[in-house]
Amino acid sequence: MQNRIISNLNSLIENEKPHFLLAVSGGIDSMALLKFFQKNHESYKFSVAHVNHNYHSDAKKMENLVKDQCAQMNNNLIIDNIFLKGVNSNIESNFRKMRYSKLEEIRKEIKADFILTAHHADDQVETILMKIMNSSGLDGLQGLRKLKQNIIRPMYNISKSEISNYASLNNVKYIDDPTNSDNAFTRNFLRMNVIPELKKIKNDIHIPFNNFTDRIDEVHDLIAFNVQNFCNSDSYTANHNDIEINKSDFYNLPFLVQLKIISNQCIDTKNSFSKTDVREIKDLLRKNLTGSSKRVNDKTILIDRNSLIIYKNMKNDIFINVEAGKKFKGKDFTFSWDFNKAPKTFNNDNEVEFIDASKITDNLVIRSVRDNDSFLPLGMSGNKKVAKFLKDKNLSFLKRKESLVVCNQDEIIWVAGYQLSEKYKIHKNSVKIAKLNFSRN
Repeated sequence: MQNRIISNLNSLIENEKPHFLLAVSGGIDSMALLKFFQKNHESYKFSVAHVNHNYHSDAKKMENLVKDQCAQMNNNLIIDNIFLKGVNSNIESNFRKMRYSKLEEIRKEIKADFILTAHHADDQVETILMKIMNSSGLDGLQGLRKLKQNIIRPMYNISKSEISNYASLNNVKYIDDPTNSDNAFTRNFLRMNVIPELKKIKNDIHIPFNNFTDRIDEVHDLIAFNVQNFCNSDSYTANHNDIEINKSDFYNLPFLVQLKIISNQCIDTKNSFSKTDVREIKDLLRKNLTGSSKRVNDKTILIDRNSLIIYKNMKNDIFINVEAGKKFKGKDFTFSWDFNKAPKTFNNDNEVEFIDASKITDNLVIRSVRDNDSFLPLGMSGNKKVAKFLKDKNLSFLKRKESLVVCNQDEIIWVAGYQLSEKYKIHKNSVKIAKLNFSRN
């Protein structure tokens, strides 16, 4: 077992001498891992973390055991506590989230490079079975990763029986967590009732399960490779919080790659895809109806004529009151205006406009386009809806979505960067002139 752990660590890390934080509960698995590091303390820099769940009668005994074993070897030990109150369901899941959160806090505090847990090959069997039962998608079937961000599982391919033998040979002291025998927890039921039956068929059942996990990881790597290539191509355009994707190229991709591209934009640490989301996204893509859309978290997926659009839903419309002589610099644009003299010659600079300012009664407003907005385009005799004007210019959906208008009270002066209102053009008799500046950051 010792040689396997050494080999696993060497294959998973690049640092010459990283600082490890061992997550030690007091159970046989983590205490065996602690023993390995204590026996090899000259080869590794490590600290120990114990998170007391305060959930069962032996919680304090397990804490004291870890404390005593670390004290004997003068190991750096950090103890922290978590309390789960008012929760009657998903107890294991909630404890797990809280535990990893505490471990990460400790890791950052002591400036350790990695958290090491004692998950082993039999844990992988349990995890995969649970996820199959829960109808997990491809992401869920990855199981326990041997390396995931700052977390390393150096015993991922070592069986429970090997750990037990190591503990016996090395006189490892441990305490069995009493909750591990509670059949009310699905994982415990599988461990005590289902997996022993599987081992009657194949004693080393953990090996095919680990192989299965490796194949799933390879599929994920292949998907990630295709996603990266596509997102680095001309078929994928990122603009602020919005994405525009060439629809024909997108539809040539396998569905799992398509879904991953979308999920990368719609999922973060706070949000995920539900099974309903996946089903509805699949239906949206299959039907491919122009104008159809699906909202996921704070984003909307839209099927446009030639593009697939993923854009961030705006919580509030932009509405900025700007004084003469002042400059407003927003996240995506800059706008300013002031009274000025008319230029001797006019150029085709879309970022600058000169207007007849005699009708200006107050500060100007730059705001988002509204559904009912209309104006009198320069050179025309009748009003036109701003949305129709922008569409007729063959602008992409994202360009139309981010368009702004400059207003004098409720009257549109300028579709910023595109077209001036006929009502505000300069005449030979204009005596009061204003210069407007608009640019995208």
